[in-house]
Amino acid sequence: MSGVVDLSAVVGGALPATLTFLYQRLDAVLERRRAGRTAEPESDPEIPAELVGDLELPLRIDSDRLASRLPVLEVLALAMTPYTRAPERITAGDAELMQMLGRAREALEDVYGQRFTFQGEIRERSGPVSEQHYDTVAGEVTGLEAQEAIRGSATSVIRAKSVEPGGKVVGMRAPIIDGRT
Repeated sequence: MSGVVDLSAVVGGALPATLTFLYQRLDAVLERRRAGRTAEPESDPEIPAELVGDLELPLRIDSDRLASRLPVLEVLALAMTPYTRAPERITAGDAELMQMLGRAREALEDVYGQRFTFQGEIRERSGPVSEQHYDTVAGEVTGLEAQEAIRGSATSVIRAKSVEPGGKVVGMRAPIIDGRT
């Protein structure tokens, strides 16, 4: 998930729910990191109606990505706290808030491997994302795998400079792959 995404298109009424959801995810990630429980799946979060698409639950934290994003996540959580205490301050005209939300979303999407899209935005719907880069694939690489089904908006991007004889690259694997939402 590249670049800080512009959240200014979020419908006004969806903005407080967007901030609440992102802040709760930040808080959960940081708390799980402090408790040393990042490997455990998160209990199902409250998903706001303003979130467009379907998340793959339970949410799972990528510990390596979290470690690389940790300093930014801690600063963003501190900077967002005043808005959670005074929701009347939340407006689409607040450029700093919008930039902060965009950065928080970008980092959280990376840590969770899922896209978070809110009402009013013109971007792919919420859902799982797998992006992998390899120099050489000698064994098997799978982007997304499910025992029963992969439904809704799911994205798998695998880049390999070369695939050796006997190597195998699979974007998605499940008995049912259904992109309808």
